[in-house]
Amino acid sequence: MAIVQSEALVLRSFRLGETSLIVSLFTREFGLLRCVAKGARGSRSRFGASLEPGVRVNAVLYRKLSRDLQLLSKTDIVEVLPALWEDPDRFAAATQVLEFLERAAYGESGDPELLDLACETLRTMSWAPTACLELIVRGFEIQACERLGYAPELAACLECRRPLEEGGLFHPIRGGLLCGACGGGEGSFRLSERARRVMVGLSAQPIAALAGWAAERYPGIEVAKAVERFLSAHLERFDGLRASRVAESLGQYRG
Repeated sequence: MAIVQSEALVLRSFRLGETSLIVSLFTREFGLLRCVAKGARGSRSRFGASLEPGVRVNAVLYRKLSRDLQLLSKTDIVEVLPALWEDPDRFAAATQVLEFLERAAYGESGDPELLDLACETLRTMSWAPTACLELIVRGFEIQACERLGYAPELAACLECRRPLEEGGLFHPIRGGLLCGACGGGEGSFRLSERARRVMVGLSAQPIAALAGWAAERYPGIEVAKAVERFLSAHLERFDGLRASRVAESLGQYRG
């Protein structure tokens, strides 16, 4: 067993016994860790508000490779974004980012770039126009897939490698687009050129820049269908984010 320290993003927590919590952390050095925070719900807890979802912390923990649950000793808050929890739409969008990390991260290997991307995304969500939150979520998902090594191919046909300029047939399992001449196969569907260009832009632009996009021109239905079916095909534990269903419900309620 070793005492280690790492910057981390709190993904979620749930009760353990009368006074403790089990906390999921996405850490810079060790990737996804699940930890026991003893006494975290007690009146004299040394953790305070540091274990709320979306809080960035410096964590000190006792780490042992042979066990699934590590022991969390101490946390110091690095960054907290109250705006995310004061607005239902921002809350729903932020929760999608946190849930994605918990489902997509595997093993105990660090991914500093992915942690930085998630923190940048949450920070942008705290001030971006509400209308841009959906496209920021999709931008995060596409860029996170690039960092995890399985981003969709959007620039050229998967079969003949010709550059795509008129959209194409999106094949989630094969991981990208095929031109009309090469066909699509079972499970493929048409993706317009507009949606393809938007997805390319979402993958290339800094997350903060997405807050300035014209959200009313965003082909959300097409992009959401492509991203979600791609994730379902390539992430073993992905069967749709619960947080995305919360966001949809909020939209229906406002409507």
